[in-house]
Amino acid sequence: MTASRLDFNTKASIFTPKENIVGCSSEVISLDVIEFTLINAVLYENEYFNRGLVSGELNILRKSWDINLKFIKKKSKQDESGWCKFVWHITFRKNKNNKDIISIENEIRENAKQSFIQNVLKDSNLQKKRSELLTNQLSKFIPPQIHKAMIRGDFNTEITTKRKKLTVFFSDIKNFTSTSETLQPEDLTTYLNEYFSAMTNIAIKYGATIDKYIGDAVMLFFGDPTTKGEKEDARACVEMALKMQEEMIELRKNWKNRGFLTPFQIRIGINTGYCNVGNFGSEQRLTYTIIGGEVNVAARLESAGEADGILMSYETYAHVEDIVDVEEKESVKMKGINRDVKVFSVLGRKEKGFIKPDYKKELKNNNVEEIEKFKKTILKMDEEIQKMKKYFKKL
Repeated sequence: MTASRLDFNTKASIFTPKENIVGCSSEVISLDVIEFTLINAVLYENEYFNRGLVSGELNILRKSWDINLKFIKKKSKQDESGWCKFVWHITFRKNKNNKDIISIENEIRENAKQSFIQNVLKDSNLQKKRSELLTNQLSKFIPPQIHKAMIRGDFNTEITTKRKKLTVFFSDIKNFTSTSETLQPEDLTTYLNEYFSAMTNIAIKYGATIDKYIGDAVMLFFGDPTTKGEKEDARACVEMALKMQEEMIELRKNWKNRGFLTPFQIRIGINTGYCNVGNFGSEQRLTYTIIGGEVNVAARLESAGEADGILMSYETYAHVEDIVDVEEKESVKMKGINRDVKVFSVLGRKEKGFIKPDYKKELKNNNVEEIEKFKKTILKMDEEIQKMKKYFKKL
């Protein structure tokens, strides 16, 4: 078969080769090497298939000649219509072993089989890497617990919810709007990303389900899709909150050293109660989240909290009273909640460790020399006042 142009009546189209030529051709390169070209509809990555065809045609010569095919990638190409041009350099050497044709064919078949297996494994590994990349990208948009369940095939993607007792966590940045107005957009983005990254790492460590980020706010919960029990879920949530406030102290030190004069302070609200949890949305798009009055309680506690503080309801405090010191605040009434919500402010752990951050103290600690000078000035003023008192007594 030789390469030939398609009949002149055949118009070039997406169904014909770009050069309108099919078949094969050869050109002598040297005394023992020819360049063999084949144009057909076999895909470029399946070169081994065409190689087998060419080798089969040359079998009759192998009794007297050692024949080697080398694929020339630079000259081979596939056009957009699917036709491909394959080019090999075929080297002929005098066969000194006088192999029989049957053994040669068996060897060729074995080589072709190994080549096929290698290509399948290569494609399989490529698909595996693509799948892993997609999985890693997907994990950034959904809670880790849900992601793992989906990979295992254990997660139900139907629109369904259930009522379950959860511990709900809300936090946000105090005075975020006014603080953000003092920063350049690039710096604000950097500090926010550092803040969210630090808080997210802590949340994952303690087993929280990350529900969503709402502006500068973070919404988490414990108890679904995995749970250690109502008590342990509440304790994990409070321990997580304490760790977050500790981490904020370190972040503020770092930010101030980089020129952030009034770095972020966060407030936290925690509540334990029954919520509706599950998949909300439509057949086209679902969101795994929680709703209910107890969710609103946690959000209200957060908004009522002080900077660097943690407020919790009695329903949460009952599970952690042995691990934290608290100050009971005035009970509050909330719309949609048929009880007075008892509020407790966390002062610190009962054991040594976390102490509620004192932001003013932080500022003072950065100006120790100025404080000492101020003390000396006060002492001098006191001495002067005592002298004046003595003077007026004499009068």
